[in-house]
Amino acid sequence: MHKDTHHSQRGVTLIEILVTMIITSIGLMGLMSLQMQALKGTKDAGNRSQALWLKNDIIDRIQANQAFSDSYITPADGVNCSIAITKACDGADVCTGEELANWDKFDVACPRNNDIISHPIQYLSGANLTISVASDTNLLVELTWKTRADDESITGAVRTANSGQLEMSGLAPR
Repeated sequence: MHKDTHHSQRGVTLIEILVTMIITSIGLMGLMSLQMQALKGTKDAGNRSQALWLKNDIIDRIQANQAFSDSYITPADGVNCSIAITKACDGADVCTGEELANWDKFDVACPRNNDIISHPIQYLSGANLTISVASDTNLLVELTWKTRADDESITGAVRTANSGQLEMSGLAPR
């Protein structure tokens, strides 16, 4: 005697397809998560490169105008970009050492209209530049900016995170 197995198998194929779809969906969500983490890491790496360039740029400018290095000292809350500077020292204008220091701080710390194919871009979201006295012979240059949105805590010798803020610092001779 043969039992009819066709009746007992009814619906099993649909269940197998459903299980396969669930497993595939979980795998695709994992891939999307990996892609998002890679994008966040790429953005952080790009911002860190930009911050390093800006920090080194202002240190080089301080060294080039060392006689007026104390003019680079900023208030504790950083460079105020809402106050227009009196003289732009980016061309053939003749500037005093103090005017050059004010221009250098503004030029490095304050965002400008950067457009790529009519799309505005901003480097280092929430960037803030502070320069203070570190010692009799050095100025402390600190640059902070907002990190990725997940507020992941990052600590290390070069940068630290606090409430989504990264910091990079360096010394400039006085």
